Amino acid sequence: MYELLAQVMKFLLIGLIYYFLYNFLKLMVLDLYEERRSSDETDYCLRCEDGREFPIRRVTTIGRAKDSDIVIDDPYLSSKHAMIYRRGKRLIIQDLKSTNGTYINGRRIKKPVALKEKDVITMGSRKFTFLRREARGLERGSDL
Repeated sequence: MYELLAQVMKFLLIGLIYYFLYNFLKLMVLDLYEERRSSDETDYCLRCEDGREFPIRRVTTIGRAKDSDIVIDDPYLSSKHAMIYRRGKRLIIQDLKSTNGTYINGRRIKKPVALKEKDVITMGSRKFTFLRREARGLERGSDL
């Protein structure tokens, strides 16, 4: 009787280990799938006055420094001028204590501000328009 009980307990323990292993692997695969699906890029970009477009990533730094994500050669920009980052579903712009400041729609920002589509961002002598990628494609299509 004791041997039968020991065999049943052994099979239950093995089954329990397989059950936890299966759930652990399932979670790992789902995490990998989600990570691949949510790439580093967002659905937004910055369009410069000269027509150049810069994709916005989860964290994007803007400045004159070569290690910035968006490098702008402008003497009025600081080496690390501003940063755009994702907070939840919103994209936030923050001035990084630049000398000449960052402006949204003509108003200087002193603290982090949530960006809205078609906001005009002025840094140094450059103006950028904050656009959603779908809107960007529609604008190009309407030019034809």
